[in-house]
Amino acid sequence: MSTNTKGIGPLQGIAMTVTTFVGTGLMVLPALSVSIAHEQTAYSWIFTALIIMPIAIIFALLGARLPHAGGASHYIGQAFSKPLQDAVGWLFLSILIVGPAVAIKITANYLAAFLGFDQSMFIYLYILIFILFLGFGLAGIQTSAKTQTAIVVLMLVAIVWLAIKGDILNAVQLTQTPVTGTQWQQTFSAISVVFWCFLGIEVMAHLGGEFKNPARDFPIAMIVGISVVIVCYLTVVFLIFAYASYGDEQTNNQSIAVLVSSIAGESASRWVSFGAFVISFANVSIYLLGFGRMVQAMSENKALPAYLGKLNRFGSPGNAIIVVNLVCAGSLILGETFNLKMEWLIEMTNGSFLTVYTLASLAAWHLLKGKVRYLAIPALMACTFIALQIGESMLFAFVMLGSAYLFSLLKANKTAIA
Repeated sequence: MSTNTKGIGPLQGIAMTVTTFVGTGLMVLPALSVSIAHEQTAYSWIFTALIIMPIAIIFALLGARLPHAGGASHYIGQAFSKPLQDAVGWLFLSILIVGPAVAIKITANYLAAFLGFDQSMFIYLYILIFILFLGFGLAGIQTSAKTQTAIVVLMLVAIVWLAIKGDILNAVQLTQTPVTGTQWQQTFSAISVVFWCFLGIEVMAHLGGEFKNPARDFPIAMIVGISVVIVCYLTVVFLIFAYASYGDEQTNNQSIAVLVSSIAGESASRWVSFGAFVISFANVSIYLLGFGRMVQAMSENKALPAYLGKLNRFGSPGNAIIVVNLVCAGSLILGETFNLKMEWLIEMTNGSFLTVYTLASLAAWHLLKGKVRYLAIPALMACTFIALQIGESMLFAFVMLGSAYLFSLLKANKTAIA
């Protein structure tokens, strides 16, 4: 594996974890989930958090003991076979077709809200955002980590301000426990959307080798970071329901701005929209860097051309970053052209990540030693439960993984014959 420029400590790791999990998710997921589960939404988030913890612990253990830019695909390859490793790499890259388009659209929505632009100006915002993504990606992980540490501090201050200004204690009292069958169904249905906010587990796994002391710092970053994330999301969920800052897709996409407008007026809403843009941008940039590391790892495993594995002077896989940004741009164009629904794209993305998590949990059973390997069992149970909530949207992941695995097997057989 190419040597990465290590320089991330536990505090920066926590900051990166928070921005990876919060970011664009904070801007739209609370409103989407409230639209589905209403007064019971808090239970959807609590259930998802409890379900996701075994998976997070599995990734923390694997990332600490086997730090590698390939992340889950590397673990799966070590446990099973190279064709499956390559297939998982391709599955992960296929997420670029559906996932980033959602996040980039949310980022542009908040920038538009700050600048006062309408839909006709979005093309210019998209171009600007991609230029910024490219610059951050090429600058390397340490620059991004330092930037995101400052962003996390500002974000936490803003959430505390919202909680105080919006009377969070009164908002919490509006929550109701699901009782009827319909209420429980709505509560569980929202999990298929809520799961989106925890997808950074896989992206963070790609960056495990970037830590100064992976065995110590990576688990701290994951567990502490996720705990902070849960508190942040629940705070926003309570307030969005209390102030009815949800509804149609446009309202959901700018729900934070709508919430702040209700609490503190239009002027405050405009500046919070700028803050939301910055947080969303930081979130997507670390995702794209994680994808870049995945491309780098696949290049080093000869699944992709060698030039995609080269590092620039900042220790970043520059060529891979450029390709990732180009694919995301194409995905965004397709989404806008065919007017694809955000909820549908989110569920397909969730299904792909969930498939990776399931295989990684199976790999953990083989790779981890001692009693900790039994943590793979609750992780697999959690994956199965979430898959049932996602339903037919899991088909995208199954088709992509099956196709990629057949392709990898054929390629391996040709190499063996040659």
